[in-house]
Order: sequence, then C-alpha cells, then structure tokens
Amino acid sequence: MSKLEIKDLTVSIVSYNSLNFLRDCLNSILENPPSLKYEIIVVDNASADGSCELVQKNFPQVKLLRNSKNTGFAAANNKAISKTNSKYILLINSDCKVYKNSLDNLVSFMEKNKKVGIAGPKIINSDGSVQLSCRKFPSIFNAAFHTILTNIVPNNPFSRKYKLADVNRDTPFEVDWVSGSAMIIRRKALEDTGLIDERYFMYVEDLDLCYRMWQKSWKVYYYPCANILHHIGGSSGNSELKACFRMQRSVFYFFWKNYRKSWKVFLIPLLIIVLAFRVFITFFKQCFSCF
Repeated sequence: MSKLEIKDLTVSIVSYNSLNFLRDCLNSILENPPSLKYEIIVVDNASADGSCELVQKNFPQVKLLRNSKNTGFAAANNKAISKTNSKYILLINSDCKVYKNSLDNLVSFMEKNKKVGIAGPKIINSDGSVQLSCRKFPSIFNAAFHTILTNIVPNNPFSRKYKLADVNRDTPFEVDWVSGSAMIIRRKALEDTGLIDERYFMYVEDLDLCYRMWQKSWKVYYYPCANILHHIGGSSGNSELKACFRMQRSVFYFFWKNYRKSWKVFLIPLLIIVLAFRVFITFFKQCFSCF
C-alpha cells in the first residue's frame, strides 16, 4: 500500500444530484483557497444529474470517489477521510460556498487551540441571515417540546434555548455541537472518537460526533471569524416528508444509542410519540399545500 501524501487540510464534499450547487461550491474553494497544503475530495453518491462528469471535465484537480449507490452522508465522508492522511478534515455540503480567508482562519484557530476537536464556522443563509448552526445537546424533554412546538410556535422558549438563539455569535465560544454542513475536524481527535457513525444515513451524525468528542475530552467550538454560505436543503435531494422521516429516525437512534443503558430508556416511548407527531405534521402540511 502506497504511503498517503500528508496534507494540512482535506476538504470533503458529498454530492448527490446537486450539480449546480456543487459547481458553485468547488469554484468558491478554488477562488478562495487556503494558503496551506490542501486537497478536495468529492464523494458522489450515485448522482444521475451529471455531477461526476462535471468534476471530471471541469475540475481535474479534484479527487472524485464514485459510489454505486447512495450510501448516505456519514459513510461517504468516511470514505474520503479514509483515503487521506491530512491533519484536518473540513466537511462541507455541496450547497455551500466558501468566503475569502475562511479556510485559513479555521485552520489557524485549530492550530492555536490544541484541545479543540471540532470547530464550526459562522454559517450564512441564502437571505444573508445568520444560521443558528451551533446548539445544545437536547434532553428528551427539551427535544420533545422543541419538536412539538417548532412548527406551531417557531419562536417558543424551548426551541430558542436548544438553538442558542439568544447567544452572541460575534466571538468564539464553546458549544455542545455544530452543524455538519460545515465543520473542521482534527484528525487526532477523530482517531480518539472513531469515524462518523454510518448508522446515521443522514442527519444527527454531526450531533453524535460532537457528543463523542466531549466524551473523549475534546472541545467543540463555534468560530465566527470564518464565514460560509449555505443554501439549506440544496444538497439533500429529498422531499420534505422524506427528509423529515429520516431526521426523526436519526433522532431516535441518537437517544437509543446513548440513553438505552440509563433510566432515560423509560422515556423512549414518549420520544417515539413525539417524533411520529412531527412526521404527521409535516405530512399534513405537505398535503394541505397541494390544495
């Protein structure tokens, strides 16, 4: 087996039928590259929209890994991570765009803070607003109230507390977890926690990874001096109902995985009811919108 060339940073992008977003994402990285040794890997989950052909034709400097089927977000990123030996890995969605100096700033922050395992940048929504991309770990009760109320009263206190909506996002701070739509990971920390849990097909794998970081005494930080644009939903390729179902299934798995050996396992039936309610509300809204 040939020795892997050591890079400072690997940028891992999972692609699934998001050709136009992927093109913009790659262009933004190449137009605003970090000053250190880096590489870009695109892992394509069997796209049928010409994404692979786009990369091969227009981005020869990008390494393309093709899957014969959609393996999900976690498994695809793990495939990229296993093909590299870089000090840091940046997971970034194909529907994101990188701003100038963002990648250098993220790496510089990690270099200065050796106990940080994961850092998330300030993520900007398509409309220019700041995405609430760093959050608290949800207790079963808070998760239940957030899930029930978020579609009815979006600004409810449970959701605001969970999303850290009232926290100043102008300076770096420790946080429970950050969004996997854009996060930088220290490889040494990842070697402690293990790779991303592939039992999450999509959603919640970022929360789970940050949870394991804290268990292994690695810190997680929100770092607003690096900005990345994110067009939410542009890379999922899912209908709202299908995405909702996958989200609730992942939430259930997180609680089952982490709480089944504690007294909290007795609250799991309540959680199932709440998650089913969220799917029902999404189904109802989707049906209502058809009229």
